[in-house]
Amino acid sequence: MTSTPQLCQSDLFKKRSELLSRDARVVLSYDRAKAIGLAFGITFNDILNLTQNFWDIHTHPNMVLDGAACTLLTIQYNLVAGTLAKYAATTRPDLVSLVEDILRWDVIGQFCLTELGRGIDIFRMKTSTTLLPTGEFDLHTPSPSDAKFMPATIPMKGLPCVAVVFAQLYVDGECRGPRPFLVNLNDGYDMCNGVTSMLLPPRGGSSPVNHALTSFHHVRLPPSALLGDLTKSNTIHSDFMSSIWRVMVGSLALSSLAIPYLQVGSFVAARYFQRRHVTSLQGNPLPIISYRTQQLPLLHAIAQAFVLRALHKWAIEQFMDKNLDVRVRHGIAACCKAVMIQHAQVANYVLSERLGAQGLFEYNQLSNFYSEMRGVSIAEGDILALSMRLVADTLSQTYELPFSTHPDGPLAMHEISLFDEATETVFSSSDFTQAFMQYVQPRCQLMVESMGHRMACDAAVDQGVPQCLVDLYFINAIKTDAAWYVEHGVFTRKAIVHMEDAALSAALPRLEELLTAMEVEPYVSSPIISDKCWEEFSKTLPVYSSPQAQVPAARL
Repeated sequence: MTSTPQLCQSDLFKKRSELLSRDARVVLSYDRAKAIGLAFGITFNDILNLTQNFWDIHTHPNMVLDGAACTLLTIQYNLVAGTLAKYAATTRPDLVSLVEDILRWDVIGQFCLTELGRGIDIFRMKTSTTLLPTGEFDLHTPSPSDAKFMPATIPMKGLPCVAVVFAQLYVDGECRGPRPFLVNLNDGYDMCNGVTSMLLPPRGGSSPVNHALTSFHHVRLPPSALLGDLTKSNTIHSDFMSSIWRVMVGSLALSSLAIPYLQVGSFVAARYFQRRHVTSLQGNPLPIISYRTQQLPLLHAIAQAFVLRALHKWAIEQFMDKNLDVRVRHGIAACCKAVMIQHAQVANYVLSERLGAQGLFEYNQLSNFYSEMRGVSIAEGDILALSMRLVADTLSQTYELPFSTHPDGPLAMHEISLFDEATETVFSSSDFTQAFMQYVQPRCQLMVESMGHRMACDAAVDQGVPQCLVDLYFINAIKTDAAWYVEHGVFTRKAIVHMEDAALSAALPRLEELLTAMEVEPYVSSPIISDKCWEEFSKTLPVYSSPQAQVPAARL
């Protein structure tokens, strides 16, 4: 883990953003994104070759301190700098200096792909670029529904903003498919001629980003704006998928945020459960961590944090193996995203509920984590869409993902059975597509999650994750489809309950050891983890009182 405790303890990150206006929070998030990026020293080589430093930044606890900063950082470095670096290293060396400016945050980068009226149907985008007789291009948004949706394109901090904009290329009236173009959007103060940005209201529950709708009115682009060439292709769709390859990189990188979210969320919950007391039947104060209702979700979240770190390590090795079919690498990323989001969201919701009323407040982080991860689940590939594509390809035997290293295990058996059932369903029907849509499609995400659970458990066992944590993860995976295990006589419901209890009993005595091993305490901003933190937090709150009243120290 990169050592950045000084950064998280700096005034930039100690400032309570919840008490600021939206505009002030947005500016603060840009400053934080820059600080995190520069602290990691991300280089052109890191971006181009996806070094360990690139992957590590996404699993560092710094990233959970400000969800908006995390969003801005991954757009800046992965989508924009990553896309441009590919061309700069091959056919466009003139772009090297721009990539360096983006990495230094001297230029803000945005990635304009999705359109308001298209959603995930991005291949059929309507934004157009027409080659003119002069060799220039005319970039145009035909209708309001064709505006680019969400990129933060409004002027910010006096820094110039450029974007990789995807648009259909027209040459002599012929559409040659979506192509990427490098477009100047604003100079940090004013929008460029013909470019309009409409600021959207903030997303609910997450740190505000200046999301916008961006449209172009016959914007004239120089010949150099085209990233790539004009050549007509016979493989338009595959070429397009190659041009947005950094989206799949982001799918794996962004979903790995689940690891620090689980780590910090479980640390907050653990300390609050230890601190919060109720009165026992004997009339004595009793910490609520004494109850299984608190212990189960807490230890499950901790186990998932450790197991997902093992999965992440294995997945990166597979994703970076250029000998593997690129579709296999994409499939592994999809499986990882499915389970990482699943675990993080369940934990964020359940643990925040166990915090009682405190779980509702943004300053305690968990409710905010839930909203941030909702965005991650959609960004860089919607989980459901990725799942449907992966299952369809698997059933049609287009390619195969890596087999289990423990093929006789219950999770591997479960995965195989689900796919066997789906295969029988579609191939016994006279209409493959209709059968798939009617019976298989609603179960695609469950099927992909089953693959992810198996991959995660295999990775954890193979990398020596403590057995009590592997057991807890295993039980949790079983509980996501307990009916299958009971139906096939693998476990009874009673056996599952007793297995979970045994795993929890083995892990609970190691709670302090596990919390320490996660190394996240410096990155926790929630004030409910101790009396001291709460007292300091209460001093920042606006006070309304009569002139004669004495204000007591706020306590829980």
